[in-house]
Amino acid sequence: MSRLRPRLSPVMDRFIAGQFFGPFMVCLAAFTAAYLLGDMFDRFDDLIHYGGLGLLGLEYFALKLPLIISQVLPVASLAGVLLGFALLNRSGEVLACQQLGISRLEMAVPVLVVAILISGFDFIVSETIVPAATREAKYIYSVQLKKRQLRAVFANRRIWVRVRDGFVSVESYDKTRGQLAGVTHYQLDDKFGLKELAHAKSAKWDGHQWIPTGLTSFELAKGGAVTKTDTQLALDLSPADFGLLRFDPEEFSLWELDRYIQDLRSMGLDPGGYVVDRDLKYAMPLACLIMVALGMALSLDPLPRNLSLGRSFGLAIIIGFGYWLSLGITSSLGRSGLLSAVIAAWLPNFMFTMIALSIFLFGEER
Repeated sequence: MSRLRPRLSPVMDRFIAGQFFGPFMVCLAAFTAAYLLGDMFDRFDDLIHYGGLGLLGLEYFALKLPLIISQVLPVASLAGVLLGFALLNRSGEVLACQQLGISRLEMAVPVLVVAILISGFDFIVSETIVPAATREAKYIYSVQLKKRQLRAVFANRRIWVRVRDGFVSVESYDKTRGQLAGVTHYQLDDKFGLKELAHAKSAKWDGHQWIPTGLTSFELAKGGAVTKTDTQLALDLSPADFGLLRFDPEEFSLWELDRYIQDLRSMGLDPGGYVVDRDLKYAMPLACLIMVALGMALSLDPLPRNLSLGRSFGLAIIIGFGYWLSLGITSSLGRSGLLSAVIAAWLPNFMFTMIALSIFLFGEER
């Protein structure tokens, strides 16, 4: 009768998963607090100037917590694995499992199951809580705290802004380039009738004023006659007036972002970086699972690594920084059109998955 291969019992599965989950929660709290303190110091001058150190400021930072947690989850997952298995290696429990013939894959499975649940949690939070909380935080900071007047509204995905002599309609606003697309300026007379109309295909902010492209303007006489004029596009607006109405990617849910991209394309506009941001909404939650897999490969290959807790934490920071750096580079190349959206969003995940698999598959079994 052949000898049965030893395997982990359900009790050991729960034990190993718990050894990861405990340090993971500690790291998540530590990284969230560090991120929050950094954001607070970055806005400290504004908080002092506008009196944001009271309840309004607390509400603002509380609403930013879902976004912060979503962003630090991958690094916290990696740090949790490295710290948890550093503790197991210190007590010799990993070595004991290997001596019994229990494979590294069997030890990794319970941790990977928890990582899948964390990735699912990240996706759900990013699609439900994060967009609403981030929008509200932006409104509190820009309107309630800084006392800026909200002069613009969305209507069927167009931006409408009230100006001194009428209204301005804009199809889209690219905050990165400081450029408006599909600008129409409606000038009204004393009786609120339409007096003049100026339309530009686009307008770019040069630091002082909007420089239009493809400008056409018309004057409407009292009898209904329309006359083409040489009136310039004079917008009494700055980029800050459009800032509140230009949603950042984290303020969109996935279906909202899909709809917005389709609306831009239906108007003949290039959605640009929004396509990359849509693919990132799929790729980012999987980073938690990938970071856990990489942490497992590093912790169990080729023999148990007797890393101190400090070294494990430092290694997590270095790897996490490398991931965010590579993601920043590829996403920037994607938004500039040098890489396709799929490659820009998924290349860092693919690279770090290959690194984890290479370390794990070519490691020696004990």
